[in-house]
Amino acid sequence: MIRPIILYDDPVLREKSSAVDKNSKIDLDKLIDDMFDTMHKAKGIGLSAIQIGIPLKIFVIEAHIEKENFHFREVFINPRIISYLGENVKHVEGCLSIPYLTGILERPDGIEIEWYDEKWNYHKEELFGIPSRIIQHEYDHLNGILYIDHLDIMWKEMFSTPLEMIKDNKIEVNYLCKKAPKE
Repeated sequence: MIRPIILYDDPVLREKSSAVDKNSKIDLDKLIDDMFDTMHKAKGIGLSAIQIGIPLKIFVIEAHIEKENFHFREVFINPRIISYLGENVKHVEGCLSIPYLTGILERPDGIEIEWYDEKWNYHKEELFGIPSRIIQHEYDHLNGILYIDHLDIMWKEMFSTPLEMIKDNKIEVNYLCKKAPKE
């Protein structure tokens, strides 16, 4: 089922997510399927549960770059970044909750992370490059942080008008979304 993606300035995006309880009554398989369906419909490569209004520590990623023969698909439940590795690198980022805006920001090239997958198998890995960047972006969502919070002052100034347009519901989004409530 496609769920609406929450857009910028909705206070839900600033909430900190709670750990997923393995014994919870939540239908985790359904939630994961819905998250992948929602992400695919919106043509994204990552989606955190908080972006569909569920403040749980879970995100999904699926990215394919054919020219680099790169394919990455994973479910992250209760992830924890243990350490950041390597040099900071600049790269373009965007977000389904902040439609049509991309900016360049620095993040560490690698991470050491532990998490559970959808079958509750434990994983601990060092990841670099694209997977690391996508994970860091989605991991920030679990803590109420948006990628625009990391932008330098020049990018923040360039984004001020478009962010106001999103906030004021003055843009059309081509996927199912939930716009920020009006005050």
